[in-house]
Amino acid sequence: MRWAAWLAATTVVAVVAAGLLLVRNPFKGYDGKSVIVEIPSGTSTRAILETLERERIVRNRHLTYAVLRVLFRGKSLKAGEYRFEGPKTAEEVLKTLVEGKVLSHRVTIPEGLTADEIFGLLADERLASRAELDILFTQPDLFEGIPAGAPTLEGFLGPDTYLFTRSQGARGIVSTLVATFLRLLPDRFEERARDLGRTPLEAVTLASLVEKETAVAAERAQVSAVYHNRLRVGMPLQCDPTTVYALHRKGLWTGALTRDGLALDDPYNTYVHPGLPPGPIASPGAAALEAAVAPADVPFLYFVAVGNGSGEHRFAVSYDEHLANVARFRRTRAAQETASLAPR
Repeated sequence: MRWAAWLAATTVVAVVAAGLLLVRNPFKGYDGKSVIVEIPSGTSTRAILETLERERIVRNRHLTYAVLRVLFRGKSLKAGEYRFEGPKTAEEVLKTLVEGKVLSHRVTIPEGLTADEIFGLLADERLASRAELDILFTQPDLFEGIPAGAPTLEGFLGPDTYLFTRSQGARGIVSTLVATFLRLLPDRFEERARDLGRTPLEAVTLASLVEKETAVAAERAQVSAVYHNRLRVGMPLQCDPTTVYALHRKGLWTGALTRDGLALDDPYNTYVHPGLPPGPIASPGAAALEAAVAPADVPFLYFVAVGNGSGEHRFAVSYDEHLANVARFRRTRAAQETASLAPR
């Protein structure tokens, strides 16, 4: 009997020792450098451990469960998307899930993108479905800080570089984008807008026009001045980017502005409808927002591109001066086209 008891005890010790060795020994059973697993919300602990074993992230789900009970008593495994790279012990794998160290996706949103373009970037990364994002686009009142009267979320998705996770969902991601927009607003933005006779919505709308018209830092305040001056004297804004936006809204954009396009009857087309459009046409950056409430003290009413590829513009007070600048633009473009066709 003593011999049998000793043998049984020895066997138990050996099994426990073997189990501890397996648990403490790092393991990597999958091919490749790393593996990504996605744990849907509501997945049971048992199903998660089965997934880890099936993906060859842990050796044995039963031993891993034992580690969970002993080392992480009372802790739960969090849902989300995880990347595992290289050999890991069961404890290291479980710690990742207990602490919710989910995989992040870097997304850069430059200034001047439309919501359609931004949502396309997010959908391409599978961070949210396009359908969910499109629904939120039409519900700006869901998000605190959006100016009163905003027809959509256009213009209020702050440009920046983000680290998003799939577990954030569409609502969480859009809330982060809106929060960034609010942080980009210059000091006393609303007060300065009202001093210029503009509502906050109108000021953001004007900032979006500035953002789309020029990427030259030194010109933003001058472009802003042109639009403020035109609004003051009742001139149509005739902003090409608003027409492009209107054509996109109708699904009619072909890549070039035409006479028919400029005549499109859409509230965003400032060639047809006076004043500012109903809302922004893109997401402005901090510099464009500042320019919208700090226009240059200049009398300009017109501007046209220089035409040399620099992105710069020539500004004018009178229409005759503007026509002369347009003629210079056309000569510059014609010379460039001729030079490009010359034999080399």
